[in-house]
Amino acid sequence: MSATTSIFPQLPRELRDMIWQAAATVQFEQIADRQLKSCMSQDAYAERLRQAFIGYDSLPEGTERQPLRVYVYDSGDKLKLGINEFQTLVNAFPIAAVCTEARFQIVNFCRAQIGLVDLFCYHADAPPNELSDFGQELSEPVFNQPMAVVITNSYDKDEGPGAFKSAAHLVNILHRVFGNAVERIIMRGWFRSFRTMEELYWPNAAHLETLRYMHALTSDQNKEKCAIFMTPERTAYSTVKHLDPKGFKTQYITWHLLKFHEIMDASTHKLPRLQNIEAEQYTYSWDKVFPTRIKATKQDDGILWVDWSDVQIRFHHSFAGFDGYPEGWKVDTSV
Repeated sequence: MSATTSIFPQLPRELRDMIWQAAATVQFEQIADRQLKSCMSQDAYAERLRQAFIGYDSLPEGTERQPLRVYVYDSGDKLKLGINEFQTLVNAFPIAAVCTEARFQIVNFCRAQIGLVDLFCYHADAPPNELSDFGQELSEPVFNQPMAVVITNSYDKDEGPGAFKSAAHLVNILHRVFGNAVERIIMRGWFRSFRTMEELYWPNAAHLETLRYMHALTSDQNKEKCAIFMTPERTAYSTVKHLDPKGFKTQYITWHLLKFHEIMDASTHKLPRLQNIEAEQYTYSWDKVFPTRIKATKQDDGILWVDWSDVQIRFHHSFAGFDGYPEGWKVDTSV
């Protein structure tokens, strides 16, 4: 990038900003017009950049969203920034290299365009100096605009980073990378069929061992809506008994809501804007992949609400340990 601060020093700063903002819009449209063809099969990184330019809402129905990735490396007391694909997006604008003022406006323009980022957080129990090759230590958040964050993890380290130690650990990392601007969290992961709920998330607190046996109740409220919801006191209610007579899905959703509530409790001060948490998980069983999607919305009274239309469960993982097969070994192909 040019070290020049401005190439129009004779003009007022407000006018210079307007020039760069207009140029950013034109270049963005020109680049987006050249990004019509998917390149998912050839280059996953190029596909993520392409989707960022054309916009996720413009993708054809059924196309998987591939948000830009941000890699961070966590050693406990230090957090280092690795590859930041958002910077690659900025660098794709030719005018970003013209001068400091132009780049500043491009950064702001891209921040306004991108509302979804995929966080790859690799954890290390090794001494911090072993992370010295992974970029600069984070001293302030990388992003500060309201956004949704995908948290990618996998029990297979070749497919993605591992799980977090606790909900508080997750929230702390998000706060350090994104400040207090996170409004939505999507927990995306890939797991084998024998993994348990605590391996999908983090170790269960002792009191969850008793809450796991709670029975979802039929509520007299909101019967016109098919939903499952859980209060901050961890009491679950359901209005979908007629849709789930055996209660397998309802019970499984309550397990996820227990983990979601842990996140909400930990985020009170650090992520005050957080309103939505989603589970987007894929389970490998033999030669098939079974998806699970659960979307919960926080209401004003702290209740986590799950609309039945936002539920897809094709595999039930067990809650805790097991002997032989998971206690939740049930594959539901009815959805």
